[in-house]
Amino acid sequence: MTGHVCSVLALCVATAAPAMAGQSAQEAPEPPPPVFELEPEAYIQLDWRSYPEWPVSPGTGRLEFNTFEVRRLRAGVNGQWRGVQFELTFDPQDLDGTLVKDAYAEFRPGSYEIRFGQFKPPGSRDYGTSARQTDFLERAALGRALTAQRDVGVALHGDLGQRFDYDVGLFAGDNNGSSRRSGVTGAGRLEWEPGSDLVLAVYGSEGRLAAVDTDPENGLEGRLSSGYRFFENVYVQGRRTRLGGDVEWSPGRWQFTVEALRVRDERQEQGVDIDDLPSVVGTGASLTTRWRFAPRRDVAVRYEYLGFDDVGPDTDMASVRPRAADLRARAAHAVTFGGSLGVTRWVRLMGNAGVEWFSDPRTAPEAGREGAYWTLGTRLQVELPGILGLRVR
Repeated sequence: MTGHVCSVLALCVATAAPAMAGQSAQEAPEPPPPVFELEPEAYIQLDWRSYPEWPVSPGTGRLEFNTFEVRRLRAGVNGQWRGVQFELTFDPQDLDGTLVKDAYAEFRPGSYEIRFGQFKPPGSRDYGTSARQTDFLERAALGRALTAQRDVGVALHGDLGQRFDYDVGLFAGDNNGSSRRSGVTGAGRLEWEPGSDLVLAVYGSEGRLAAVDTDPENGLEGRLSSGYRFFENVYVQGRRTRLGGDVEWSPGRWQFTVEALRVRDERQEQGVDIDDLPSVVGTGASLTTRWRFAPRRDVAVRYEYLGFDDVGPDTDMASVRPRAADLRARAAHAVTFGGSLGVTRWVRLMGNAGVEWFSDPRTAPEAGREGAYWTLGTRLQVELPGILGLRVR
């Protein structure tokens, strides 16, 4: 009798245990979302560069990067308070000339997000990639020289169905702190994801420019990723219009990225007789291939092009003067090989070797020699471990 009772009890327990476990798991309340989160972030980039057979002195206005320098010394915090995300980042070493990099808040009132403050406007994929995650020491020329950069504004981001993402914004300018900054600028980007490993995008922006004789030239300048300036900016006034697009395909360990961008700056009333001059056009393109052969280890190669000209006819009077009626056309090409090794999650070593060519031998680093000009570089990047955050529930 006792044996039968024990058998029945064991059967009851075995039958009830899963139900009780499910009930317990169902009744266990999930922890409430934190009311306040704060996480410090910081990283430093130490660069060593070499310019074999370059007659131009590194660290000057014409060749901006020095042979050794602290390229970035970035520190800040990000977090959230009652559903509002925020970020505040400083960098006294960056070349943009502003101490404050990102300073914005973001909230989601519905199926979309609203961001306001200072941040990167929607636009170039190359420029939108974080500086600590790029495959090369420097961005491609179009991401450095042509794209709209951080400014103060408000942006709206959301989804259009399951395949499309949009990002639109209105900003006070297109590069806060720069003498080349435009006025109020509208910017937008539309992405289409036809597959899990393919993204296609178009983007653009438009703002207005005003030239002042007593101020420096306010047009865009041409620099390749080496930091060499081969096109000096000129006076521009009127509309600044950008139109670009990019494609990223990531099959397995490979990633292929193509991007192109065209910028047109009007030159209204910039002639000797206060007449309109032909607009300046800057065109950039890049093609990048990356192979990630192991976790935190990859190799990459990139081709880039950057060129400037005006939309008027070519004449025998082509010049480089800031108000030349016929601007001398200039262009440059570069191929860069890169490798990256993540020693730990917080320490990264990078190496680059690049070669550049210039279409106008008069504005090349060595007058009369179009190329090839080699640039070598290495980087040590050290980040602050992400273990110091504060969370309040």
